[in-house]
Amino acid sequence: MKQLKLAEPRGICGGVRRALTLLDGIRQQQAGDIYVLHEIVHNNFVIRKLKAQGVHFVEDLAAVPDGATVVFSAHGVPPAVGQEAVRRGLRIVDATCPLVKRLQCAAVESVENGEMTILIGHRDHPEVIGVLGQRPGRIRLLEDAAGIGALPPFTGPVRVLCQTTLDTEWIGRLLALLRERYPQLIADAGVCFATGERQAAVRQLAAEVEAMIVVGSPRSSNSNRLRDIAAERVPAWLIDVPEDLAKIDLTAFRVIGLTAGASVPDELSQAVIGALAAYGFAAD
Repeated sequence: MKQLKLAEPRGICGGVRRALTLLDGIRQQQAGDIYVLHEIVHNNFVIRKLKAQGVHFVEDLAAVPDGATVVFSAHGVPPAVGQEAVRRGLRIVDATCPLVKRLQCAAVESVENGEMTILIGHRDHPEVIGVLGQRPGRIRLLEDAAGIGALPPFTGPVRVLCQTTLDTEWIGRLLALLRERYPQLIADAGVCFATGERQAAVRQLAAEVEAMIVVGSPRSSNSNRLRDIAAERVPAWLIDVPEDLAKIDLTAFRVIGLTAGASVPDELSQAVIGALAAYGFAAD
């Protein structure tokens, strides 16, 4: 029998579990339609399941009827969105991850303290949009090392924040480059502990296996980072559902590893583990 090694920790994090629990509680309490602004978490399995249960996902607050219930996703929203929801009399359920809230607060504090505030992150990610919206035009976005040269000279305090789902080692390299430009740099709120722990587990496991499977959806930033980290060491694939295993040739491997992104529910991870057993891989 071939061997399947499991990363620990893996799968759903506290922030995602909290968001889904909040949404489930609202569903149990009211019979009317519930709207979620953006995907509550970036996982197709979860979204399909919630849609089947009658939850509506919208990309614009204008699509939510006046007086309806709207849930803000775990990624957070800019203050202007919350203000508009209040103006329209919507019932608001804020499922923003507490660690994302901490990042938002750190951005506000930095700007109000007169610091140059830099946010490392992906421009189109909802979390980044929510943080930049805390103080529009006052927070500078840095997406990669190539953007450092475009940052202006600054002799005062410089505070660097980062999206919670990025690669910890990549962030470390970027901070080192930023410190060359700004020796006074302060690194503040950044990659959350759940993301860091899962990345560390993948780095350790990748040294023990011949290939790695990462369960997670293509839009999931943290899942993509896990795949990228594993792929630095061994062949690695990101799969959305167990059926995606049929697209991968695993015949050459005797020992493979498995992890799951922070937005992946336990039942999906277990379904993939079960599917791998059919390919001859027995979990430890």
